[in-house]
Amino acid sequence: MSRILEKLADQHEERLLNVLYNLENDVVKEVTKATKGQLVSQRLAIQLQPQIRKAIQDNFLNEADLIINEEYNKIAKEVLDSFGELKIPKKFKSLTEVDLQTINALKYQTFSGFEDIAERFLKVINDEVYQSAIAGRPFEDMVSNIRSHINGVYKQSNNREINELVDFINENKFDNAKKTQVEDAIRKLHTQYASDRAGNNLRKYAGQIAHDSVMQFHGQFTVAKAKEAGIDKFTYTGTLVRDSRKFCVNMLNRILTEEQIREIWNNQSWAGKSTGDPFIVRGGYRCRHTWIPTIDEEVDEIPEEEEIEEAPPPPPVVEETDIFTPINREGVTEETIQILSTNEATKRLNKILGDASKDDRYLNKKKAVYRNRAVSDFGKVSGSKLSDRHLSMVLALMPEAQELCKKFNVPMIRGIKGSSNTTKFNASMGDGVMAIAQIFARMGSRNIGGSLKEISDKNKKQFETQVELLEKDIKKRQDNLKDLLGGRKYNDINEFEKTVFDSQSKAILTQNTKLMELRQQLSSGSLSENYLGTSKWKRGDDLTKRPRSIKEFESNYLDRFRATFYHEMGHHIHQMYKRRPTLDYQRRTPEQKALFGEPEFLDTVVPLEDRLKKVQDINIHSPSNYGATNEKEWFVENFSLYYRGKEELVAPEFLQILQEIKDDKIL
Repeated sequence: MSRILEKLADQHEERLLNVLYNLENDVVKEVTKATKGQLVSQRLAIQLQPQIRKAIQDNFLNEADLIINEEYNKIAKEVLDSFGELKIPKKFKSLTEVDLQTINALKYQTFSGFEDIAERFLKVINDEVYQSAIAGRPFEDMVSNIRSHINGVYKQSNNREINELVDFINENKFDNAKKTQVEDAIRKLHTQYASDRAGNNLRKYAGQIAHDSVMQFHGQFTVAKAKEAGIDKFTYTGTLVRDSRKFCVNMLNRILTEEQIREIWNNQSWAGKSTGDPFIVRGGYRCRHTWIPTIDEEVDEIPEEEEIEEAPPPPPVVEETDIFTPINREGVTEETIQILSTNEATKRLNKILGDASKDDRYLNKKKAVYRNRAVSDFGKVSGSKLSDRHLSMVLALMPEAQELCKKFNVPMIRGIKGSSNTTKFNASMGDGVMAIAQIFARMGSRNIGGSLKEISDKNKKQFETQVELLEKDIKKRQDNLKDLLGGRKYNDINEFEKTVFDSQSKAILTQNTKLMELRQQLSSGSLSENYLGTSKWKRGDDLTKRPRSIKEFESNYLDRFRATFYHEMGHHIHQMYKRRPTLDYQRRTPEQKALFGEPEFLDTVVPLEDRLKKVQDINIHSPSNYGATNEKEWFVENFSLYYRGKEELVAPEFLQILQEIKDDKIL
């Protein structure tokens, strides 16, 4: 990467990170002003949403807009300068009308990325305020959480030394001469003071998108100009750093054709590889390299992919332990999951599960306690064979499982067990071993890797039936509206418009939107089996229309599998949270312990399960019919929804339980 691009990326990141402190202060100021520093009411939580949105707009989005409109022309000039050095016709070295249109389109696309991040964290902050109202969270705790959502461990603090460290890092982060001192300060901040390390914060994503937007804008405009000039050779350029990816190390300064580059992209994998076009995303997130058009140079051989002698470590777990923060699931979708061989996926899973099985928080290592579990299931993949697709999907979800376990300070699950059953269960949990039915894994993984299938005749018929029913419903509503307009019984036309006409026309608009979406999908000719209808039920609606399972709130197969995966992780949490031997077992003599062995189920205290026995009216407050089965199923259905970002569907008492866990009141 040229020094100009590197400098721009650092400058943009620094500018955005600096405005986040203004945003942090503005949001806290608005919340404090509205609440007078007291507990937040649900009414106030809702009323605060416009002010929080305005604070994000005035600070974060305005700065992003200024950066894009003021600075991105410099990136375009850098591209033109590189073309000016090539032996190509002059017409390809200047800025054309088409180039200007391309630049404006890319600027708009880039700003949309900033808007997406802003919208996501607007919801996170709004949810924090609303949850604080429901759970009765102390005002100071809510403010601390808001600061963490925005700036993570770099938030403002009442501790003078923490603020001094944060200020030093911010002032010198981009000064290479002080790199060592900055790293020492970061290490001290994390190890000594940041016990609640917030990894999923706006600062993290703002810094990343500021850097990547520069590189991706450069890559997109470069490729567009190269195609216009008929250039198909590119050199991989940039600077290496201590943690550069092996792909970048191997490719640096190589000259390859577009065909070779795409062949590598489609057939090789490496740690940190991200989804997208190879000329745009390059080595992955925060990559410091780019492909530069090249002519009159010999093309290199495609470097062979290195064989992996040992299973690489699992993807890093986000340093986010705040119990009220949902899991970040953005990087794992049906399109991004890489399908590994059965042997490779098993090897990687066995490394994770084997390490987990050594955790001393598992009281039973030589005997199984739960039904249908055995010692031979511990520390590995076992049971009926799961395919490469099944195992690759489960492996992709392991970081999310690790993060959930970390939030509640319980050991990571220590086994995945395949099951050939077709009727008893989709998945189950016990002894830290998650059993997964083959048929359910097959359903969840059917579209991973972006391999969408053409719609079947049966599903096409279902779509056509939905279209027909929608058309009839819209026609009926329109006719009713005409009748109402013709025989109006209202004395005041304004009253009529505010009641009947307004509600009916909105309903027609909603149905028309659905109809257009269905028609568009049908006419595209590429409908996939991926389409699934979702439940629109929400808290307060008729319980008879409540879905059977929380899976029904999801519209694709992977997310339905993930819903159950989180459901089972919820069982693991209530089974393992502060699990310990009873006093009677602890009082046994060494001889008695040797005779009776490790604790049986009745020899242990399970505090969270004891707390769940106190939950009342689970049917009324359950988000699904299955959650009304018993208190444990009530807990895990709420658990799965909450940590997948569907907080609005969970029961208030579930949030109370989370608060009790955070306050260490469940003993």
